[in-house]
Amino acid sequence: LPPPRPDLSFARPPKSPVALFFWRWRMWFESTFVLSMLEPWEKILLLTILSISITLFMTAALKYMPQHLERMQRRAVYYLSGQEGEKNL
Repeated sequence: LPPPRPDLSFARPPKSPVALFFWRWRMWFESTFVLSMLEPWEKILLLTILSISITLFMTAALKYMPQHLERMQRRAVYYLSGQEGEKNL
């Protein structure tokens, strides 16, 4: 009997240009972050943790960044001019 051949259909590039773009992006992503070595449940777990972390970081950045930038601007005015700046609301 000949040796069994693995199914490598997922690694073949598709014919459509749009599908080819997404296939290349997927292959780059999986090879960069070594997702090709993980089992499906490990991929799901890793990508879930990653997406939750990114969501929390972006929420914190969008919520607290304006206040932080205003505070940094007031400090810069104080350090550069030596006096408190006017607080315009």
